[in-house]
Amino acid sequence: MSLFDEAETQADPLAPEPDLKEVQGYRKKKFKGQRKELLKDIPHVKRLCTLDERDRLCETCNTALVSVGEEFIRNEIEFIPAKVRVIDYYRETFECRTCRKNGEPYMEPSPMPYPVIQHSMASPSTVAWVMHQKFVNALPLYRQEKEWKTLGVNLSRATMANWILAASRDWLVPLVELMHQKLLQENYLHADETTVQVMNEEGRKNTTDSYMWVYSTGQYCKHPIRIFEYQPGRSGKYPQKFLKGFKGYLHSDAYSVYKKIPDITRCLCWTHYPREMIIREESLHVA
Repeated sequence: MSLFDEAETQADPLAPEPDLKEVQGYRKKKFKGQRKELLKDIPHVKRLCTLDERDRLCETCNTALVSVGEEFIRNEIEFIPAKVRVIDYYRETFECRTCRKNGEPYMEPSPMPYPVIQHSMASPSTVAWVMHQKFVNALPLYRQEKEWKTLGVNLSRATMANWILAASRDWLVPLVELMHQKLLQENYLHADETTVQVMNEEGRKNTTDSYMWVYSTGQYCKHPIRIFEYQPGRSGKYPQKFLKGFKGYLHSDAYSVYKKIPDITRCLCWTHYPREMIIREESLHVA
């Protein structure tokens, strides 16, 4: 399937649109489950279709027509395209005229909002959008560069990369560090690791397995937190360092490195239990 024939290959003529369930009178029609669930969190704007003032006359006797009610017909999802604008910041300064007359001038400048990145035209919304496109929608910076041009902004991928690094360093890293502190104060945590490949990592082949370690609070925790930490290996030193100071219950699989973490109580996963028992039975059978 190519990019250009996706609609043709994915279309299903038999796929039904959710129908509307009509009710008597002029009450709003009710949805069946799928469409109602789809639209429940989206703001609704009422658009009333009505007769022009000049057309509100009876075609039979020319008497003025009177409204007798409204009928709900359908929903449409409207897409509002993105737009950009420049915010020019000015700072107003105030002066005490009495002090000036007394030869002691007093000036009071207005407070200014702190910029997300010093000496940059970036705003919180533009940096957040670049990050969202890159890490949530998997849209590379070179494609974002083209998208910005369609909006009239020549924003290079190098500039966007600088924005990501600077904003992460100044705003996100301190937040993650605070989340890490809060996570270690919980009584119950979950931990796991999974393979990930990193391209062009210094001193390592592209096919070398690296690991993304994830640490999460439990379902009923005070602070719901989930932190992903990249590490080049699967050694026990990584969770030991990350979980230093944690003294609660750790829910994980049976991977042996978790045994090396001091001051914790291990809780193994019931999902992994049958598999571990099968492996043990097979080992005994082979022996």
